[in-house]
Amino acid sequence: MVIAHGDRKSQRVLARVLGATRCPVEIVGDLAAAVAAATAPDTVVVIDHALAKAHAGAPPGPAAWIAVPGEGAAPAETTTASELIAAGWRHVCTHPMPVLVEELLPTVQKHLRGDLFGLEKYMAWGAEVRTFALEDATERDRAVAQLTRDVVGAGLQDRIGSLVSVIADELLVNALYTAPVDAAGKRFRRDEPRDKKRALVDRDAVALRWATDGRYLAIEVVDRWGSLDPTLVAARIARAADSGGDNTGMGLALAYACCNHLVFDVAPGTTTEAIALIDVRFRPTELARTASYHAFVGPTVEGGSG
Repeated sequence: MVIAHGDRKSQRVLARVLGATRCPVEIVGDLAAAVAAATAPDTVVVIDHALAKAHAGAPPGPAAWIAVPGEGAAPAETTTASELIAAGWRHVCTHPMPVLVEELLPTVQKHLRGDLFGLEKYMAWGAEVRTFALEDATERDRAVAQLTRDVVGAGLQDRIGSLVSVIADELLVNALYTAPVDAAGKRFRRDEPRDKKRALVDRDAVALRWATDGRYLAIEVVDRWGSLDPTLVAARIARAADSGGDNTGMGLALAYACCNHLVFDVAPGTTTEAIALIDVRFRPTELARTASYHAFVGPTVEGGSG
């Protein structure tokens, strides 16, 4: 583990968090030193936003680079997050302590362990996970309605229910109609009528899962195509953030605008998992004005498409 941060207090806090991994932690004060230290293939670098912005994109090499807010209690500025995402950073945290701890540790451990999938990694132990496995493409509305009823039944606010319905619908539309690709990489279901019945079997299978632990509400949608390109998604998200939240026609960007963390886990050619996390403890004004973004890409599966 490498911590690249110029503030000593922040260095100490990050060292305590990353110490939970039981990995050696090296602290440096600038980008050049971080690049020099990130030589091992399993190195993870946690770097201050300001230092991250000094490089056009995440520095080359085998390491994972995670950009985090600077010193103090202030969350990241919207422009800072969008600039980093647009520049190709796969991991941009926007929330200060203590929320940062809750997303930073799972992010690091997913890289260290090579275990990417499952919303359980973001939930406290004991949270019940519910699943709606869609059997037909026309069940999208029913799945979203069931999720919304569960959210209300869990005692969460009406505004959470509204956000949940938007996020789940957008993630399901992406999995059902954008994810499928043919041998040439064409997204052949993109223009398919949304009211057309289609059995979801084999690679067309789509599942919606959700859980809440009193901190977060997690919504997960999984497809079996593994065709999502995090670079293209990041570009859309950054454009939407820079345009002041006008996400018309940009489904994943709209999902990003409605949550606090958006996570993509991709095994190219086999699986894409999208996880949206809504912090249910704080008012929107108490958190960052833009969500954290994380994209994990696992090994390509031989013979897969995407």
